[in-house]
Amino acid sequence: MKILPRIMLLLACIMPLGADDLPVVTLDEAITAAADSNTELQQAAVTLNKEIRKADNYLSTYLPTLSLTGAVSTGVDFPGITSPLGGGKSPDTTFGGLTFSAGVDASFTFSGNMLTDSTQRRLSRESAALTYETKYDTIESSITTDYWNLAAADMDIENARLAAEDAERSYSSTLEMYESGIVDELALSQAEYYLEQMKYALKTVEDAKALQLSSFKSATGITEDFTTEPLPDAVMLSLPSPEALFAEYGEMTTAIRSARNTLAAAENGEDTYAMLQYMPALNVSVGYSYAGGTGSDGKWDYYNHSANGLSGSVAISIPLSSYIPGSSADEDRRDASDDVKVAALEVKNQQDTLLQTIRQYCLAIGQNQENLSITARNAAIAERTYNLTEEAFNAGLKSADELSTARMNLLAAQMNETSAELDHLLSCYNLAYTLGLTVSELQELYPATIEETV
Repeated sequence: MKILPRIMLLLACIMPLGADDLPVVTLDEAITAAADSNTELQQAAVTLNKEIRKADNYLSTYLPTLSLTGAVSTGVDFPGITSPLGGGKSPDTTFGGLTFSAGVDASFTFSGNMLTDSTQRRLSRESAALTYETKYDTIESSITTDYWNLAAADMDIENARLAAEDAERSYSSTLEMYESGIVDELALSQAEYYLEQMKYALKTVEDAKALQLSSFKSATGITEDFTTEPLPDAVMLSLPSPEALFAEYGEMTTAIRSARNTLAAAENGEDTYAMLQYMPALNVSVGYSYAGGTGSDGKWDYYNHSANGLSGSVAISIPLSSYIPGSSADEDRRDASDDVKVAALEVKNQQDTLLQTIRQYCLAIGQNQENLSITARNAAIAERTYNLTEEAFNAGLKSADELSTARMNLLAAQMNETSAELDHLLSCYNLAYTLGLTVSELQELYPATIEETV
């Protein structure tokens, strides 16, 4: 059987030898497993739940402070003991009655920061949500790259294994011809050298795959052996300008949303410090207290009391020192104003960075699509060359060394094409994740026309 049909069959399946019985782990399953086992994402989820709870709990800000007090006391005289206050010795054990007090107080303080509290809670919740989303996106991007690298590694291993098998057959054939006196020792030595090269190449790609797989299992928590989905066919894109993509999707990206959330929080902080500096604080306090005891007859009488009644107070605190330039409150307000300027510049920085990133990925996709066309043509030429060389070898017009060279060139051309397909796929994923899209959405939105793919 010719090597080319065997290679194309294996490339279509993209399954390592002996892997037919292994379960297939899809990309989505790998991403889910990685997210479930990532402790940083779990921490972000806990923080998000906490901020959601705080954002909905307005009572912690506006509920008055309530307190309840109470006390009960009594006295006792023991027989034969002289009272330190005089009166002689007590003939019997006597109780001096009960005294008790109770009270309830409620106080409420209003200050300027309470006007911005609800906004701060909302912004904190959004910040926690963006942090969670960013961490998940990072996991998704990393796992996607590693996953398709594993798929490509399987293809490289199959190519290298085919090359080693054909090198073994070529060496055996050359050995037979050498023993029959058809070829000289040089041809035998060349065949043996090529065989050792192919064995080493196979071990190299297998070792690389083992390292990749170990790292992937560690990141996902997957312990069993598995195989990946096939590397999908390349889908050519016809993208608009990076500026158009930025205008369309820039504000929806987590990077820009996070920067704008930070800016909004800084602006809210500036408003908070301004109100604390200039707005008086109001304190309202209401309380009820009662203190009394049993009468001389040992019975309790409500009207036998020393204090009983309702009390209240209203206090206004005007921060006069805050109006003085250079005071601590004035410095806090100025610092908050500078924080707003820094946050606004960070928004601009994130916008510039995002636009440059989109430009790089668009450029990479364009270059990869050109490389795909070049490597596809090279693979087709290498295929034709190998077929012609094999026919000439069978007719005795080409040597085994020339056939091996044609075979090696074909395998190299096919591996280059696979590498170009992988680079193009990962560039598409990178751009899609940057824009907040899935790769399927990107391909559906911007497919290349037939003329553009020719």
